[in-house]
Amino acid sequence: MQVSDKGDARQRLIDAALRTFGEHGFGGASTRAIARQAGANIAAIPYYFGSKEGLYRAVATHIADRITGRIGPVFAAASDRAGALSPDEAREALMRIADHFIAMMVGADEGALWARIIVREQFDPTEAFDILYERVMGPYYAALGDLLAVIFREPAESDRVKLRVFALIGQALIFRIAGAAIDRRMGWDGYTPERLDQVRAVVREHLAAVIGEGSAP
Repeated sequence: MQVSDKGDARQRLIDAALRTFGEHGFGGASTRAIARQAGANIAAIPYYFGSKEGLYRAVATHIADRITGRIGPVFAAASDRAGALSPDEAREALMRIADHFIAMMVGADEGALWARIIVREQFDPTEAFDILYERVMGPYYAALGDLLAVIFREPAESDRVKLRVFALIGQALIFRIAGAAIDRRMGWDGYTPERLDQVRAVVREHLAAVIGEGSAP
């Protein structure tokens, strides 16, 4: 194995594993099939990751890195200022986050790949869930809670605020995890930019009904 190929081969294995684990789950995924899709020798998996489990953890880390890179700055900008925001400003921040979340998880092809792993980990958590929760879910849930605390003037750590966070996320995430049902009911065959705009508009309407209109555009 060429030294210059190390980085490329490692990433190809992660990309192939992301698809295979998402489609077949950890138990159903074949390391031989992953290596074949990646154009790598099967010995490359223990070489780079130590084991199949190590590769799965690397996939979870890759998902966390990609999500953080895409939406992390938006959350950081909102959460860093949450305590100083007015309710209207917090509403605007939530609307911006919703727009970015929909573009990332619903509009982007890689969002579909991430969702398969994330949803599987909700049903049968592994060490990968710990990575995803500590790197992405936990911090972002807390950031959303900080904004809702400003809007509703309730403690961010209250059960009511925490549950509201999950309810709001579900309004957007359903458009990814229920894609087949949505296509069937709507007569669609995936999300075009125009359809994504429709989804974004509906989610904004629902958010406004819950958190108030404020001065969000």
